[in-house]
Amino acid sequence: MGDIEIINIENLNGKERKIATKLLNEYYSKIQRLIKTPLSLRIHIKEYEKGGRRKKYSINVEAVGSGKEFDSSSWDWDFARAIHKTMIKIENEIEHRFHSSEQHQK
Repeated sequence: MGDIEIINIENLNGKERKIATKLLNEYYSKIQRLIKTPLSLRIHIKEYEKGGRRKKYSINVEAVGSGKEFDSSSWDWDFARAIHKTMIKIENEIEHRFHSSEQHQK
C-alpha cells in the first residue's frame, strides 16, 4: 500500500477488507499517475445498518497531492460499488483540475 489511511476499516468483515484494500491500491496507482507527485489518501468508511437486512456504505475520500486537496464522497448499498463511485469522482476532479487528458493529445 502507498500512503493510504483507512478510517474505520476495523468495522468491516474480512471479505469487505479484502475488497477495500484491493480496490484502493488499484485506484491509488491510477491517481498517482495523474498527479505525478507524492500522494496521500485518507478514506473514511461509514457503515449503516438500521435494523434491516442490508447495509448502506458511505465512503469519503480526501486526496492530497501537488499541493492541492481533492475531496469526494459517495454511498451505495454495495460496498465495492460505493468505492468505485467515490474513486471515479475523485479521478474526474483531478483530471478536470489538471487537464491531464488534454496534455497528451498533441
